[in-house]
Amino acid sequence: MSESKFFDGSSGRLALGSTVVVYLLFYNEACGPAILFANILAFTYSAMAAYCKSHLKCLQIPYIRASNKIDYTCLFLATWLDVLAVLCACVALARTMSTCLDAMTGGMAHILILGRNSSPNEPWPDVLGVAVVIIITVMFMLGLEHSKVFHIIMWCGMIILNLCPPVATCWKGDFVEWTRYLFRPNGFLSLLTPAALLSFVYPRELPLPNSFLERFKGFGKFFRTLFILCLAIVSVSTLVHYKPVEEYIANPFFTFLDDITLGKLVPAAACLLMLTSSAAYLELFPELYGLIVRFATSEWKVLSKQISYESSESGSPVLAIFISGSLCAMLAFACPMQHLIHTLAASHLAAGFLRALYLLYIPLRPKYIERSVAISSLAYSRLATAAAAAASYKRATSKSTSGRSILGVKVANMSAAKKPAPKKKPKKELEKEWLLLGEPTSPCPTRQPTDVESAMQSSSKPVPLNFVYPEIVEISDSDTSTDIDAIVDEYRQKIRITTSGLIDISTRVPSVFSWRFALCIICVAIFGTVSFASNSMQQNSHGEIIFGCGTMLLSSMLSLFPRHKTGNICLNPVFCCGTLLTSGVLFGACSYYSWPAIVFWVIAGLMLLLRCDNWCCSCFEHSGGTIQEQLIPSDAPKTTTIHIPGPPTNPVTIPTLVNASR
Repeated sequence: MSESKFFDGSSGRLALGSTVVVYLLFYNEACGPAILFANILAFTYSAMAAYCKSHLKCLQIPYIRASNKIDYTCLFLATWLDVLAVLCACVALARTMSTCLDAMTGGMAHILILGRNSSPNEPWPDVLGVAVVIIITVMFMLGLEHSKVFHIIMWCGMIILNLCPPVATCWKGDFVEWTRYLFRPNGFLSLLTPAALLSFVYPRELPLPNSFLERFKGFGKFFRTLFILCLAIVSVSTLVHYKPVEEYIANPFFTFLDDITLGKLVPAAACLLMLTSSAAYLELFPELYGLIVRFATSEWKVLSKQISYESSESGSPVLAIFISGSLCAMLAFACPMQHLIHTLAASHLAAGFLRALYLLYIPLRPKYIERSVAISSLAYSRLATAAAAAASYKRATSKSTSGRSILGVKVANMSAAKKPAPKKKPKKELEKEWLLLGEPTSPCPTRQPTDVESAMQSSSKPVPLNFVYPEIVEISDSDTSTDIDAIVDEYRQKIRITTSGLIDISTRVPSVFSWRFALCIICVAIFGTVSFASNSMQQNSHGEIIFGCGTMLLSSMLSLFPRHKTGNICLNPVFCCGTLLTSGVLFGACSYYSWPAIVFWVIAGLMLLLRCDNWCCSCFEHSGGTIQEQLIPSDAPKTTTIHIPGPPTNPVTIPTLVNASR
């Protein structure tokens, strides 16, 4: 079951951020001005990370899996961490729905279920959250799909909830928060932590510059999210003033209504928030089990193929939905809201770090070939002459319409030429032409005039239809010349040599030495990123300046290295290194509560990946170890053939290409 392009998860992320994450930041993390500047930082990083992720959509994962395990592991871990981020987002929405159900009943739901009064802040165990997850999971297994109705309900609820703070600001707003010092309570760290938590709220992909409409829609989603979040942040900052709390407030929206003396609206607001959260859950949950299904396909070959089985009645991947629902239910049962939000942000930032790292080193590696570009070589085309026009007309009148070329050499046949003079070149000269161009001697092969091209045309007048090529021609004095150098010079002027493909004359191909030196610089840049993040946590301004400037200087040095510049996977090293630096700093700001979950999830992913059938010999599936057998899916029809051009076995240098044209 594939996701619709209209429901890409951006609206569900925005609903989660504007109705849950923003209030968590105000009551637990920082003051209003710090959150506003953090939102701008999160917007900048999210646009950079989404741009990097969009460049990886053209990759052929089967070829990478069969040819380079390091690249495949990096891309797999990035997608695997995306699964954790979406999983934590779904669980956070489930915990919010549990709180809404309890608020709608006046706090009696947990008493009736547990037989005792639970904590008003965060109930444990959250039985209502587990029940909500189970119900929605069963509905998806029976064939429920996210439709436009749920999308409209979510947007209506989100707009109404986001209009409440501006209206309350006009009623009793106080800008005292903006008159104090900006970054409270921990200085620069109060800017980084909200930015890390808000980074997941923005869209996950930014369309490449294919068309103006796609670029406008992509940037429009980012600026729409920025505007809504800024409006909510500025409005709430005039109503809620930061003060340290002893206990983490997991669901502060109803506390917010009590603070502005609107406690009577709690049941109505709970119903509205319940609709918004459930619609956002219905948008993010298909993304979760869609990622799990992707790992079970022949493209990745990480999970068993039975997981991608679709029911014949509902058309839903039942096993993938069951696995996703089970994971959501286990986390919703007992995982605290603080750990969920921080793990959501940390996994999203770690995935962006891995993608930026992949885009940083892959163009610098030797023998790298972008698979989306067709491999081509020298192309030869002979310019039009009067004799060539007559010969092309004679070949066009033949019955056969097939064409061929030998050793990649093509000779252009012109259909438009000047009417030939009575005096013609002999056929012996035509044989010399075929000999010099690498073609067999006469009779000339039959070709289609439309299958070739030439540099220019001798005349725009077509050859008359009643023209007949003369059988007897006169031989001029110039045709009897036997000087081979003159003949070669003559036909060199008539032959156009073009180069196309992977290697250009001005391109510098990476070597082994440049690759090793670039790896050293990349390792130093990663070390600088970690050092910059640690100094940011300790609020050491001198260390931040030294390691930050040093890392960006090293990234600018990578621009001087030979690198492959063909295809879509070619980003500026400074841009990639800036994404690395930003993601590392933001990850350090939210890693205190999330690093155990990240480590456990990465180890679990490596255990799935480093199996015998994926890493070395594919003995689990009883298939050969060749690249061709791994590239072709086993469930493909026998009549289907997949042709993927391979890299050249021997390095081709530029002098070799130039000599080949002589």
